Amino acid sequence: MTYTVVNKFIPQSLYKLKASYGMSPQYITIHNTANDATALNEIAYMTRNNNATSYHVAIDDKHAVQAIPFSRNAWHCGDGQGSGNRKSIGIEICYSKSGGLKYYAAEENAVEYTAHALKQYGWGIERIKWHRDWSGKNCPHRMIAEGRLDSFKNRVKVKLDELNGTAKLSASRKEDEPVSNKPSSWAKESWDKAAKNGIVDGTGPTSPLTREQFVVILDRLGLNKEVK
Repeated sequence: MTYTVVNKFIPQSLYKLKASYGMSPQYITIHNTANDATALNEIAYMTRNNNATSYHVAIDDKHAVQAIPFSRNAWHCGDGQGSGNRKSIGIEICYSKSGGLKYYAAEENAVEYTAHALKQYGWGIERIKWHRDWSGKNCPHRMIAEGRLDSFKNRVKVKLDELNGTAKLSASRKEDEPVSNKPSSWAKESWDKAAKNGIVDGTGPTSPLTREQFVVILDRLGLNKEVK
């Protein structure tokens, strides 16, 4: 794991407001926070305010913070007494307002966390839902805007297959086939800039990013500083 799991459960005195019903979950619903707060701060704010809005887990680049047991519902989908609010685990991915490396690290942590949750319940990726599936809200907004909903599910599937011991080479690309060097249209400008600045080597723009590649990129950006 590249994140630490932290339990910051809301007090049971708040269950009536924020986790009103017992729940046997059937889905996992993915959200973007639409701000740049850390996971710890997201949970702290949710716990201290007087709004019913709630969710089970907030994830950033360092932590996956759980606030509500999966055996209780949370009010995160805007569908009233529908299955989003009453039957799904709500996961908020942090730093989505500004995006950037911290957001993408948070999203990768959410991929891993979601895969572990699916394995826990014996589910497949068809159990993953988006906030907009339940209420039509433009959420997870950054993933929608960048056209990466399918990418998220595919990455979860890869991790889930690893956890289940069923990982295999994707049927969509044979081992001896070259990886495309053409970036997606939404990423082309940023990709070309990163290649020009030496942040990436300019190859495999649609390939998955490994953790070792990620830390090398952090080094090139001067963000992987030694902790004293």
